[in-house]
Amino acid sequence: MTLTTDCTSCADERTAGASFCEVCGRRLTETAEPSSAREDCSHCGAVGAVDDDGYCEECGMQAGRSRDHLEADGGATGAAVSDRGRRHHRNEDAMWLAVGADAADVVVSDGVSASFDPDAASDIAVRAAGELLAAARHPDEQPAPNPDETVDLERPQGAVGLAGAVAHAIAGAAAAVASLAHTGDPRRAAANPACTIVAAAVRGPHVGYGWVGDSRIYWLGPDGPAEQLTEDDSWAAHVIALGADPVTAMNDPKAHAITAWLGADAGPVAPRVRSFTATEPGHLILCSDGLWNYLPDPAEFGAVIREALAAAPGPLDAARALVAYANAAGGGDNITVALVPVHPVTETEPKTTELSTTSED
Repeated sequence: MTLTTDCTSCADERTAGASFCEVCGRRLTETAEPSSAREDCSHCGAVGAVDDDGYCEECGMQAGRSRDHLEADGGATGAAVSDRGRRHHRNEDAMWLAVGADAADVVVSDGVSASFDPDAASDIAVRAAGELLAAARHPDEQPAPNPDETVDLERPQGAVGLAGAVAHAIAGAAAAVASLAHTGDPRRAAANPACTIVAAAVRGPHVGYGWVGDSRIYWLGPDGPAEQLTEDDSWAAHVIALGADPVTAMNDPKAHAITAWLGADAGPVAPRVRSFTATEPGHLILCSDGLWNYLPDPAEFGAVIREALAAAPGPLDAARALVAYANAAGGGDNITVALVPVHPVTETEPKTTELSTTSED
C-alpha cells in the first residue's frame, strides 16, 4: 500500500518519504509551528476541535482542504456552491462567479479524474475564462453593426456579441489548461491535466453561453420542465444522436466517456456557443455531472430546482440545498451548481457592466 502525505503549503498529495513538495517546492519534513487559532470541524461542527495534526478531537475525522467546499455569494444576482461529495478524496471541480447590478459571469469546470492534476486544470480554466468574460460589454452598449457584415436576423443581435465573448473566454481557458502539461510536476506531460467547462455571460436579459465536455447549462422558466441548453460531448450523447436507445446508452459503462475536453492532448478545441434574450423571468443553472447525474429527467430536474428556490431566501441557499440533494442521493462525484436569475428587460432596470468577483475557484 502506498502512503501519501499532504504538503502543509499547498495540500497536494504526494508519496510519503519525499523531502520536498513537487508542486510548490516547500520542504515536507520541516516541523510546522503550532497554530494559535484552531479550526472548527467541518464534519461534526465542534468549535476549535481540529488539532495541529489536522484531525478533530471530537469525531476523529480529518479536517478537509479549503477547496472541499466552496461558496460564492452574489446576493440576488447569483450564487455558486462546489463540494467534494461523499466519495471523492478531493474536489476536482472549480467555479467562478462575478456579478454586477445587471450582469453576471459564471464558469463551472469539472476536472477529468483520469488525467494528472485535474484539480489544477479546472482551477486555471475558470480563472482564465472568468477574467476574459469580464471584458464583455453590455450588448446595449455595443457599437452599431457594420451594414456590410452578414448577420443572423433570426437571433436577437443584443445577445450575439456575448456568445462571441464566451467563445473567446473558453479558448483562453483551453490555452491555459494546455500550458499545464509543460509546467510543474513532470508527470503532467505523460497524463496531461484536463477538464470540462461551461460558461455564461449575462447582461440584463441577454445571455451568451458555451461549453466543452459534459458539464451542463439549463434554463428554468416560470413553469414547465427545465430545458437543457447544452449537448453533452460524451459517448452516450453521440450514440443517442445516431439512434441508440437513451436509457440503454446512459446505463452503458462508457456513457460518461467524454469526446471533447480542455487539455494539451485535446487537439483543436472548438467550443459550441449559443445565445438568447429572455422574454420571461427564469434561472440559468450551470452544474457539473455530480448534480445532473441524479436528475436526468428534465421535468424532475426542474421540480427539484423550483423546490430549492421556493424554500430558500436567495440563490445561495438554493444552491446549498441542491448540493445537499446530490450528497443525500449518494454524493458519488464532486458537485458544483451555480444559479443566476435572469429578468426580461424593463424600463426601470439599471444598465451597468461593472462586475465584482465573488469567487475564483
